[in-house]
Amino acid sequence: MRINLGDVFTEPFKIVGKNPIILIPVFIGIILSLLFDVVGFIGPIANLVSSIIIGIITVFFFAWTTILFDQYKKGEEIDLKKSYSQISQVLLEIIVLSIVIGFLISLGTLAFVIPGLILALFLIFSPCALVVDNLSVTDSMKRSFSFVFKGENFLQIFLVLLVIFLLGIIPVVGLYLSIILEFILIPYIYVEYSK
Repeated sequence: MRINLGDVFTEPFKIVGKNPIILIPVFIGIILSLLFDVVGFIGPIANLVSSIIIGIITVFFFAWTTILFDQYKKGEEIDLKKSYSQISQVLLEIIVLSIVIGFLISLGTLAFVIPGLILALFLIFSPCALVVDNLSVTDSMKRSFSFVFKGENFLQIFLVLLVIFLLGIIPVVGLYLSIILEFILIPYIYVEYSK
């Protein structure tokens, strides 16, 4: 199914409007990330540790939000307790996935930045595939790669990420706006268009 950009920028907000409970993991993830970001200012070792923890937090809450969108798509009642139970069962896989993704993107970024950005684009749906399709770490990364290159998805996904990036450069509120959009739009895209 072709990604419809009009739907991508409207439907998730309609879903969240009817089910604001979806925003709970989003805001918990943002708050925890900000707290660990502050810890990173203590020194270089604290910065490294906080970066790893922020990566794990991001993947965890990304996956949790994906489960909530998946519950909605399946016509189930959106249930934080049930979704948390699901996400807790794959906690080890989420930690491994976030470390592998972080390592690969860091290596790519060290190799003239562009390869890191390309890897980030290819792997962005890995947490979604891990929980929705119940895949292993390596299979979820492969699934993310194949989803990005399925049909015209690459261009559509690139445009969504470009909009998120451009909103992120707005002074003061841009960063928070882009984080919220990323946490809502990426899980929605995967749940809606991956089948």
